[in-house]
Amino acid sequence: MDAFPRRVEAGASGVVLRRLEAADWRIELELARVPDVPVWTMYAADMTEEQAKERATRNVASADAGSGIRYVVEERGVPVGTAGFGRGEDGFEVFYALTPEGRGRGVVTASVNALVAWLDAQGVPEVRLSTLDGNAASEAVATRCGFVPTRSGTHVDGRPLTVWRRLAARHQ
Repeated sequence: MDAFPRRVEAGASGVVLRRLEAADWRIELELARVPDVPVWTMYAADMTEEQAKERATRNVASADAGSGIRYVVEERGVPVGTAGFGRGEDGFEVFYALTPEGRGRGVVTASVNALVAWLDAQGVPEVRLSTLDGNAASEAVATRCGFVPTRSGTHVDGRPLTVWRRLAARHQ
């Protein structure tokens, strides 16, 4: 597998994903302050500035180690969220979070499709995406991106979730 790309173009929509660096901690803090982001993601609602800096630093270390990567999602140069993927025991899983300003224009759909396309080009046979039950917006993203629900599970906090799967183009 090639090294994770530092930058991913997400189509003609003006969406670019660039590797999150330690200096990007402000987008982490901003996302933690969006009321619905901590409800549906792993962002802590009570995240402090110091914790946001630590989170960004951990994400850089994860990317350097090749275990996963988080990108700043930019629309026409303006940060509107994060997206990325992590490598687990069962393969790769994509994830994302957007500010309200980044929603409703296909930004996350373009981002997820671009990440899955890169993983596909690396020979990854399938990619997963998990949605907490009741998160209709993320379920719609999963469907638009060609994922299909494969099993139910439990989030680390005990809430039910659905695991979605998308096969690589050559395995469909």
